Amino acid sequence: GVTAVAAALSSAAMAYTPADALSSPANARKHLLLQEAALDQDLARISAIKGLAGRQALKREELLPKYQEYVQRYCESGLNFPNRVAVQVMVWLFDTAQFDDALELADFLMEQGQQMPERFRRRDIQTFVADAVCEWAYAEYTAQRSPEPYLSDLLPRVDGEWQLTEQIPSKYHKLIGMRAMEAKQWDVALKHLERSTELYAQAGNNTRIKEVRRALEKQQATTASE
Repeated sequence: GVTAVAAALSSAAMAYTPADALSSPANARKHLLLQEAALDQDLARISAIKGLAGRQALKREELLPKYQEYVQRYCESGLNFPNRVAVQVMVWLFDTAQFDDALELADFLMEQGQQMPERFRRRDIQTFVADAVCEWAYAEYTAQRSPEPYLSDLLPRVDGEWQLTEQIPSKYHKLIGMRAMEAKQWDVALKHLERSTELYAQAGNNTRIKEVRRALEKQQATTASE
């Protein structure tokens, strides 16, 4: 119960210094208890903040710097045990769009076989990563900003390497196809829009595909008459 956890935390605090916190599996487990206790308090702090901007600022400015050193030391320790703190840091990195660090940590955690926290409907990290980048990419597109290079960089993993529900890779192909249409790269657009529809028939690409085919026919007719 609570008393046992408090006793464990107390003995953990006296048993080692932070420098040797990950020097053995036993010390690492004690240190994880301390980190998890702090994390639960910080998750409650985030929940208490109403606005998204305030939550993001807390994650970026205070909580990520607070936990990243521990996570870095865990990654370098050679140890492998269920680490809720490392997974949460990965989530916050994606939440705050720090994708280079987020993807590097995600790769490490996937190699270890770590799982998402229980509050997530799908427990595999691959689904979380693919969804997080996809949501961000569509928001960037709506705001008329480029979602590259992350959108195209993840595509071979989303459509090939990772086992995901078909809707997710379909969304990636759809957005790449839509951006190719705007750039009048008709061949590229057709390839991605058709793949999007092949993966998920209800992706809503039929009108776009007709438009792209008309543009290609017009382009070919113009080329033939020159």
